[in-house]
Order: sequence, then C-alpha cells, then structure tokens
Amino acid sequence: MINGTGDMTAQNNEEPSQEARLVPETTRTPSDLTDGGRRPEDTGPLHAKFYRPFLLLVFIGAVAVLTALLWPFRHAIILAAILALLLAPLRQRMLPVLRGSRIITAALLTSATFIFIVMPTTILAVVLANEAASVIEAGIQWFNAGGMTAMITRLKSLDLPVWLQMLADRVPFDPQSLEASLVAVGGELGKRLLSIGRGFAGHVAGFLFQIVMLLLFLFYFLVEGKRVVTALRRLSPLRRSQEQELAERLKIVARSIVVGGIAAGLTQGVATAIGLWLVGLDALFWGMIAMVAALVPVIGLALIHIPVIVYLLIEGATGQALGLLAWWLLVVSTVDNFVRPFFISGSTQLPLLLIFVSIVGGLLLFGPLGLIYGPVTLSLCLVVFQLFIAAQTTEEQP
Repeated sequence: MINGTGDMTAQNNEEPSQEARLVPETTRTPSDLTDGGRRPEDTGPLHAKFYRPFLLLVFIGAVAVLTALLWPFRHAIILAAILALLLAPLRQRMLPVLRGSRIITAALLTSATFIFIVMPTTILAVVLANEAASVIEAGIQWFNAGGMTAMITRLKSLDLPVWLQMLADRVPFDPQSLEASLVAVGGELGKRLLSIGRGFAGHVAGFLFQIVMLLLFLFYFLVEGKRVVTALRRLSPLRRSQEQELAERLKIVARSIVVGGIAAGLTQGVATAIGLWLVGLDALFWGMIAMVAALVPVIGLALIHIPVIVYLLIEGATGQALGLLAWWLLVVSTVDNFVRPFFISGSTQLPLLLIFVSIVGGLLLFGPLGLIYGPVTLSLCLVVFQLFIAAQTTEEQP
C-alpha cells in the first residue's frame, strides 16, 4: 500500500499515468511525453511536421507493392469478389443450417460454383475450340475444291433484279487473281495459327491456373468476407452511407449482368433456332447449343452459323445460305445489343444508351470480360459522381 506523497511521486516516475496512457503518442504535448511516454529527445524536429506525410507515403508504397503482386490474378480476384457478392444471400441462409461453420459453407458453395459454372464454361470453351478447328479445315477443303469460284459464278448467274444485276456486272471478277489473293491470305493465316498452336499449351495452362486461383479467392472471400469488408472500410475515407451506396450499386449491377446474360442467351438461342428451322436444319439441338454459346460474345454464335452457311454453300443452297447469313447479322446479332442492355438498364435505373455504350466499350477495352467490367465500371463511376455532387451541395455530418 502506498503511503505519503513521496511514494506516489515515485510511482509516477516509473509508469505513465492513466491520462497519459489515454492520449495517443502522436498527439501528446511535450509535458505529456515527459510523463512516462515518449520523451522529446526520442523524436527529431521533423517528426511533428512530416510524420503523417511520411506514413502516407509508406502506405502508398505498400499498396503499390501489393498491387504488383496481385496484378497477375486481377481477373480471378474481381470475378471471385463478384461471385462472393452474388452468393452472399445463399451463404447467410446456409450458415444456420451448417451450425455457423464458415469453412464448410464456403467449401460447399465453391464446389457448386466449380460444378455448375466453371466446368460447363470450360467444356464450352473446348467444344468451341474444336468447332473452330473444324470450320477452318472445312473452309480449306471447300476452297481447294473450287468452292469460292463456283459460289461467285453461281451468284452472278442468279435471276437478280435489273439494277442489282447491273451492279454485279460492274464488280470485277478474275478467278485467278482471287485465288492468288486468297492463297496469300491463307498462308498468312496459317502462320498465325501455327504460332498460336505453339503457345496453345501455355494458354491452356494459364487458363487452368486462373480458374484454380478464382476458386481459391472465392473460397477465401466466402470464409473471410466480413473481415475483408471491415478492413476495406477502415482504409476507406468515405462515410459509411457512401460505402453502403457503392456496395448496393455493385450488388444490383452484378445481379443484372447475370440476368441480362441469361436473357440474351435464351433469346439468341431461340432466334438461332428459328433461322435454322427456316433453312430446314435441326433447330432444337443447335438452338440449345446456341443458348450456351451466346454467353461467349461474337465468337460463340459465329462458330455455329459459319459452319452451317459453308455447308449450305457446298450443297448448292446459295439462297438459303445468304438468307441465314442475313438472319444472323440482322436479327440474331442485334438481339444481344438490345436484350442485354435492356435488362441491365431496368435493374440499375440507367439510360439504355449508357448501358449499351458501357458494354461495347468494355468489350473493346477488356475483351469478353468487358461484358462484366463495362457496366460495373460505368455504374460505380456514376455513383461516385453523385456522391461528389452531393458532398459539394449539402452539409452532411460525418
């Protein structure tokens, strides 16, 4: 037990007082620092002036290094985060059933994602690759057999309207020069295909590696989702309401992209089936294939229509081939340009033109993943603009 003033003074010299412990070191005054805290001689004269800028600089450097390390997995991380966001409601329902086990819940959802999303996508990619090889091989055989010359000759001999016949007669046609030009183009194409073939194994290995990383990141986000969100909120300088608005908009856009993709696939599959039925082919089977292939923009449906068109040309059904080509370009391809933006626009309450521009711009900038990145980027940018305008015009309390 402490008796006397002298003992109290001795204790204060050995450990900091309660008031000193409650004051952060960076905000203590020199008198506070002498009371058991950091003493003035422990910090240089530049500490008070450059402590926070230096700490910010170190933080930016750490973020830059972390970004460089994770950059090769950027697509896997982004897609895994979006999938985890979409699976969050299902995860919340499964947790009570599985007695709150986050690991088992994440393992089941990750396995379901692999079975119902990753595996069908991989199989589709393999089928489309084989189909592309078959199309190229059939096209080479058809060209070597004189199919191009026969097709052009047949087109010029059709009973066309007078104005169209006059236009066709004005088009110069020299079979020998055409054949030489196509041979040159075929040779260049062959070289490119050969170079692609040499690196095909590397591309396949990289693709499989990205799938594995996607599943690993998805499992991590499902297990540690709350901790990741809490950490990001601590690092974010935005207000809680602003963060919530960004998160809600991201959920809405992600769901609308999925719904829009499914709707576009269904409508394009039906349109493809109608076109094949009109030319007398098996509409049901190829229509179902087209529904899945429509998930791959541009290339997917092209690998269905081009072989059919080539087959019709080889069989001499030139009119049906041209009709199917027109149906593909004018109807099937146009469906995706309206259905997908329509569903995304309806959910996000954004103008249809902006959604269309975001999809096309995303495809040009990011490739097939632009179907996801484009609308998400546009929606989040518009939310940031709204938050910035609101912050300039209203006085909100933090």
